[in-house]
Amino acid sequence: MKIILKILIAQFIIIISFSCSNSVSPEFDERFAIYLLKEDSLRTNDVENISINKLELRSEPILTYDDIVLYDFENHKVFLRNNLSNYLGKDSTRVFSKVFGIPFILVAKGERIYLGSFLPMFSSIGLNTPTILDYTINKIEKSFIISSGGTNKKYDVRFDSRILLVIAKKLKK
Repeated sequence: MKIILKILIAQFIIIISFSCSNSVSPEFDERFAIYLLKEDSLRTNDVENISINKLELRSEPILTYDDIVLYDFENHKVFLRNNLSNYLGKDSTRVFSKVFGIPFILVAKGERIYLGSFLPMFSSIGLNTPTILDYTINKIEKSFIISSGGTNKKYDVRFDSRILLVIAKKLKK
C-alpha cells in the first residue's frame, strides 16, 4: 500500500509540474547534481550524523541534470547518457571499495536534499542513507539504482518533491 501511495504522489507531482508555470529562472530550477565530499578520507558512517549543510562538497558534481536520460520513479533507477564509471573518473574504483561507504550529497533546485552512500556488494553495513550499491549498476543500460538503504524513517527522502519536480521537468523536454 505504501508503494502505491508513493507512486501516486510522484505521479501527482509530475502532473502538477507540467501544468504549473514557475517564476524561478530555468537555470536555477534545473539544477540537479550528485556531489562527492571534498575530504576523500571521510566515510558515510563518519558523517551521517552531521548536517548535510555543514559538509564540504567538491567544486564539481559527478552527475548533473544533463547526464540523466530517464528516471524510473517506482524503482529509483537512473538511466544515464554514459556509464556511471565515466562520470566517476578517477574515483570509480575508490567509491565502491570502502565497507563503511563513500558519502555523496544529492542536490536539487540548488538545495542539498540528502546524504547518500556508494557501497560495495561485500559490505554488510546497514547505513541509514539512500544507497548506490555497485551490483545495481547496469553497464548495458547505463543505469544504476538508488535504494532506500537501511533507513527506517517514515519519509523516504528519495521522494522529495524538489527531486521529483526537477526530474519531471527534465523528462518533459
